[in-house]
Amino acid sequence: MVRTFGYVAGTEFAPNHFQTRHFSFYEIPLVHWQITPIRRTSTTPETARYLTQSKILTMPNQIPDRWDLAELSHGMQESQPHDPALLLDHLRLMDGGSPVWKQWSKNHPKLAQQLWPTIAKLADRELYILIPRLMELARDVNDVATLKTTVADYLAEEYVSLIRDMRDAERDELADALLAEALEESPNNPELQSLKKDRSSVDPAENT
Repeated sequence: MVRTFGYVAGTEFAPNHFQTRHFSFYEIPLVHWQITPIRRTSTTPETARYLTQSKILTMPNQIPDRWDLAELSHGMQESQPHDPALLLDHLRLMDGGSPVWKQWSKNHPKLAQQLWPTIAKLADRELYILIPRLMELARDVNDVATLKTTVADYLAEEYVSLIRDMRDAERDELADALLAEALEESPNNPELQSLKKDRSSVDPAENT
C-alpha cells in the first residue's frame, strides 16, 4: 500500500537560477507521514541551461535557496501542475527533437536579450500567470523596439488589473509593492499613474 499510494514526486523551479529538480519520497498514505529521505535530481531543461550558459540570463553564483513547486503527484494520481509549470512548459517545449525556445533565442539574440530578463523578473515575482501570453506575443515580433513596446503595454495592462483585484481584496500592501514595480517599468502609463493618485488620495502621507 505504501509503495503504491505513498509515493510522492514532483518538480521544483528555482526562479533566481533557472534550474529545475525532481524530488521524490515515500509517506504513509492518508496521514501523510514522510518515512523516507527526499531524493532530488537535477532536471534543468536544455533551454534554461542555454540561457544561463550564454549569459542571456546572469544568475547568482550561490546555491539556490528558493524553490517554487511546479508539479506534484501522490501515489497513482496524475501530476498536478502549479503556476511555475506555465514557464517550464515553454522551457521544455520541443519540435523535432530541438528545444523550441533555445533555437528561437539563438535565431533572435537581440530579442532574447530583451525578453528573457523580463521573464525571469516575472518568475521572481511569482507572476508566472503572465508568462505564456508574453511569450506568445514575443514570437510575433521581429525587432527590439516593437518588443519593448509590446511587453510594456501588455504588462502595464495586466498589472493594472492585478493591482485593482488586490485592492478589492484589501491586500493594499501587496498592491502598493506591485504598483511601485510596475511604475519602474512603465512610469508614464496613464492607468498606473491614476492608480498612484488614487492611492495617494486615500493616504496623503504616501504622496511623494
